Amino acid sequence: MKPRVLIVGDRRRPGVAQGVKRALPAVRKRLDVVAVDLAEKLDLSSAQADLVLVFGGDGSFLYVAHRLGTNPIPVLGVNFGRLGWLAELQPDELGEGLDAFVAGRYRVSDRSRLRCEHRLGKRVVDEGLALNDVVVGRATLGKMVEIDVRIDGQSAITVAGDGLIVSTAAGSTAHALSAGGPLLVPGLNAVVLVPICPHALGNRPLVVSRSSRIELVLGAERPGTAVVTVDGRDARPLSPGETVEVSDAHAPLRVVSVSGRSYYDQLRLRLGWTGRPVYRGPDAEPRGPLLPDAKPAPLGRAAKAARLARRGRP
Repeated sequence: MKPRVLIVGDRRRPGVAQGVKRALPAVRKRLDVVAVDLAEKLDLSSAQADLVLVFGGDGSFLYVAHRLGTNPIPVLGVNFGRLGWLAELQPDELGEGLDAFVAGRYRVSDRSRLRCEHRLGKRVVDEGLALNDVVVGRATLGKMVEIDVRIDGQSAITVAGDGLIVSTAAGSTAHALSAGGPLLVPGLNAVVLVPICPHALGNRPLVVSRSSRIELVLGAERPGTAVVTVDGRDARPLSPGETVEVSDAHAPLRVVSVSGRSYYDQLRLRLGWTGRPVYRGPDAEPRGPLLPDAKPAPLGRAAKAARLARRGRP
């Protein structure tokens, strides 16, 4: 019996609809296609299959993770976006990747997720799951936000600046990386808090246990100056005194890898992580020849005198 697969994607992204159409014969040859959903109408939280095949970019992958909720179906991404960090297969690798999946040459890793609760007093007004990160940030350009951070009930730090990122290990290569956070190896039992443009020299990224309960309380700023986003989805406004609580969701996303590439391969391939500079040899010619019509800049009087002195001329 063939493994059952759900094919999902965002048809609004260029190339996705055509890519699914081209791939369907090859997919049907190897797998039992239960449904194709490019209009995002299927309830993935209750769907049943052996694999979800996501056509799109990393944003599409994140949205499918949101739609799955706690449904433990494994997910494999086909990249039609720019980076392809989560969606690891390129379109021309799909056939080989599906062969590996059918033959059992794959691994499934559990990517931890965060539960985000937006509370007003004791009442939860919104909640969601984050594969990458929860961000509390400013809603208005030029306005700072002030966030009081409590960890496991203890006052930790106040961040004044553009905001604060609470990131999983998987999300440490996303927004958190851009804000100067550290790389966390997937599977590490940790969460990182990364201030965004803090107005204090002492604010630095902080790594805490994934089991920590993190509360972010908006300081006494004007209403409407802060928002909270979960994995980049629609921002919700925050008012002074409201709390965003972040904790381990205990509902990991099961991610399929068939490429055989390691995490460190991905860092080198996708993020240009070379490990060391590219050094020139002692006899190497200078790089970057002059443009065809370019001429060396004229020497100043002091430079001319130094050159003549080296040549032994007065």
